[in-house]
Amino acid sequence: MSQQNTDKQQASSLVLAAIAKALKPIVRLLLHYGIGYPQLIALLKHLYVDVAEEELNTPVKRISDSRITLLTGVHRKDVARLRNVSLEEQGELTKSFLGDASSDSTASLGARLVAEWLANPRFLEGGIDGNPPAPLAIRTTENADHPDFQELVEKICKKDMRARSVLDEWLRLEIVSITGEYLTLNTEAFAPTKGLDEKAYFFGRNIQDHLEAGASNLRGTTAPFFDRSVFYDRLSLQSIDELTALSKKGASALLTQINSRAHSLQERDNPPALASGSSPELASGRAPDASSKTKSQEQFRFNLGIFNYHTASEQQAETSSDD
Repeated sequence: MSQQNTDKQQASSLVLAAIAKALKPIVRLLLHYGIGYPQLIALLKHLYVDVAEEELNTPVKRISDSRITLLTGVHRKDVARLRNVSLEEQGELTKSFLGDASSDSTASLGARLVAEWLANPRFLEGGIDGNPPAPLAIRTTENADHPDFQELVEKICKKDMRARSVLDEWLRLEIVSITGEYLTLNTEAFAPTKGLDEKAYFFGRNIQDHLEAGASNLRGTTAPFFDRSVFYDRLSLQSIDELTALSKKGASALLTQINSRAHSLQERDNPPALASGSSPELASGRAPDASSKTKSQEQFRFNLGIFNYHTASEQQAETSSDD
């Protein structure tokens, strides 16, 4: 056996061991909701084919069923079936396997509204950047100095969503509270304690982005993403409580700071003329050419995650680390 094959087998073993650790809490979650092994296998088969197509299809050549089978180990008949279902059937597959997209959009909308309330000076105490979120009038007010909840919703949703519908849901999730004629934001939002749709959405989005960063670092094909943690064991529950409080305080401050700056940068990167859908190319009568975009003109997505976790120690081998 060549050295290259040996190295590849060792790398595969290391990655599989890491995946086993990552999947254990996932399997525990699946069991909690009565999702068995056959359903997971069906989902994995669908994802293997889908990701293989994403990675290997090109604008000029479509990857063959046989090559996907060779790459993934999924039987060729299953590959052909999954690739040739109708658009309607594909939608049903995606919905059954990956969840209803409407739940994602609802939760994402809530997150954007909270981010706007926390970052836009218009909705902050005294209209000053860096101040806490101001109480918003429940009903539309004619006083331009006092923003209302309707204005916040229309800032993000335009006319597509009724403010009352958002308010009813936020009251259910305890994201806001009512004091007289004003709404006060729960400053720990958006971390709903109720509503499986919302919790599942953020679970999927944040775990996916963390795994994408970690997987990219393992592949080593691009510059590494920042992915570090502080680890200690042999701590008392009192010490865990203190570290949890310190983590919560520091993380909340950092996330608030990042949210404020990201909001300002998004406003800068999307001036009103462009945000409304127009562009220099369209204004001059020429269709925009995606291939002609420079790196500075591309649009990117950013997610910063901070986590902390504790459980009873099972071994005492490691006492501390800063990875």
